[in-house]
Amino acid sequence: MQEATVISQWGNSKGIRVPVEILRKAQVDLNDKLFFEVDDDKRIILTKAPTPKQGTLEYLFKEYDDGRFQTELVDLGEPKGNEKW
Repeated sequence: MQEATVISQWGNSKGIRVPVEILRKAQVDLNDKLFFEVDDDKRIILTKAPTPKQGTLEYLFKEYDDGRFQTELVDLGEPKGNEKW
């Protein structure tokens, strides 16, 4: 399936619109990460980033946006056993 699109100006960037049929076929949705590559023939290749598998660190942090978050230390009192820390 080959479709054509036009490069448009979006603010200081350039952008393209991808037809919904192409997105469905590639199983690409909003907020999916795509990798760009240009081959020796100057073809632009888009590759969908793999979805992190559930239970992995990548999955647990998939929506982390590098923003700061607050944590607090909890004082559990004196050791109750033979802890070395």
